[in-house]
Amino acid sequence: MGTTGKALTFSLLSLPKRFSFHRPLYVSLPLNLLPPPNGFVYPKFRPLCTTTTTTTAPETAPDEATLENTKHSILLERLRHRHLKESAKITPPATSVVSSSNGKKSKHGESEGSKKKKGGGLEMVSSFWELGLSEEVMGALSEMGISAPTEIQCIGIPAVLEGKSVVLGSHTGSGKTLAYLLPLVQLLRRDETLHGILMKPRRPRAVVLCPTRELCEQVFRVTKSVSHHARFRTTMVSGGGRLRPQEDSLNSPIDMVVGTPGRILQHIEEGNMVYGDIRYVVLDEADTMFDRGFGPDIRKFLAPLKKPCI
Repeated sequence: MGTTGKALTFSLLSLPKRFSFHRPLYVSLPLNLLPPPNGFVYPKFRPLCTTTTTTTAPETAPDEATLENTKHSILLERLRHRHLKESAKITPPATSVVSSSNGKKSKHGESEGSKKKKGGGLEMVSSFWELGLSEEVMGALSEMGISAPTEIQCIGIPAVLEGKSVVLGSHTGSGKTLAYLLPLVQLLRRDETLHGILMKPRRPRAVVLCPTRELCEQVFRVTKSVSHHARFRTTMVSGGGRLRPQEDSLNSPIDMVVGTPGRILQHIEEGNMVYGDIRYVVLDEADTMFDRGFGPDIRKFLAPLKKPCI
């Protein structure tokens, strides 16, 4: 408001004077003190006292320039007062809300499940209901003892539910697996309801690729926990495991396959798994897979797919 202050001062000083401060002085003297005119004799009058009268010069009508300057001064004064009011407002400190599930706070002192807008306009929520998950999936979360979403889940779940191709990145233990798995299960269940799609042997509708057997087992355990309530079937095929049990599991009706790229390609080449119904693909720890030389296998797997993947 430095500029406004200068303009305001300038405007006030530049206003023309609307009032005249000239005060003419009129003095009445006793008539007997005045020299009589020739041949004239004053009658006897009581002497008048000396008096002073003041008159005010009539106001002149303000011209257009004067009115304009006055208007500008009023506007500047209003702006100055508004700025002072805004400056006096004190922003209340952010309150820290602790999630009831794990009681963890983010590094900024806020709960990962609190309602808080992040830099890009992201709104954190306190419940999975607000992310659009179905009652069926919510029941699975309840059995797992999870009640509040993490930041990565607030970002990923709505995007995947909208059918978008997304890239998610976060630190270990942030809930990335559920960030894509929960909406993926809901999409599979929705397809069954809307399009009458059913489970078929050797024809999964979703494939999750992982770089290591350990990660495959971790993701598979989470899918099994969700499937107890959401009613879908999944199997795991990874390197280091025996082929025969994997073949048997693929020959049963399945919804999702979790596995390493090389082993999945092997089952496809041997006819134990076909592409026909694949609608969703997840690359878990994609950066690690490409760093470890899985790039050619991933491209080989994705090449026949003509449908959108996540």
